[in-house]
Amino acid sequence: MISLVDHVKISTGFSEGTIATVIDSLVVFIAKSLRAGESVKLEGLGTFKIIDKPEREGRNPRSGEPTIFKAARRTKLVLSKNFLASIQPDPLADITSVPELSAPVTIPPFPPEMPASVTVLPFPPEMPVPVTVLPFPMPHPQSLPQNKPGVWKIKAPDDSFIEVPSGELSDWGVTKTTPVFSSPTGWQLAGKVPELAGIV
Repeated sequence: MISLVDHVKISTGFSEGTIATVIDSLVVFIAKSLRAGESVKLEGLGTFKIIDKPEREGRNPRSGEPTIFKAARRTKLVLSKNFLASIQPDPLADITSVPELSAPVTIPPFPPEMPASVTVLPFPPEMPVPVTVLPFPMPHPQSLPQNKPGVWKIKAPDDSFIEVPSGELSDWGVTKTTPVFSSPTGWQLAGKVPELAGIV
């Protein structure tokens, strides 16, 4: 086992003579302080304390006969918490091998599988089919007479319904958002009718 002097020499690079002088000086300082009844605290190690025991009566531990114990001075070193923690054995130091498991361990998949009763919605959700809303209530197609091919019924300013050929729709102010009627298609916005593409 390496000595204290050798350890300090290796860790600091000081000479053996210097280290021995420092240790001797430390021992003398501790002895003088305790002799004077003072405690000595060494940071990182603990505190040396003096204990004075007065003269007392007792029994000889060997013979059991009554005797008188003379007054005596004792010393006590109270170690610091940090030092006590540093000398505790390492619980992992004696482990040389990892014990084998008695049974195989099954690791569940991550993320866990969803139960069959759970329905996962797509993201983003599908948009509903757009609904065409006419700007005003229109009469049922069966209440209107059949119109000729290429002729469309529109609502006039006096709320009557007139027939207008495809080529004259723009003259009547028909736009893509104007409802028009034909026998095959019923009421639709003019912009939704393929036959009127490029006309309105």
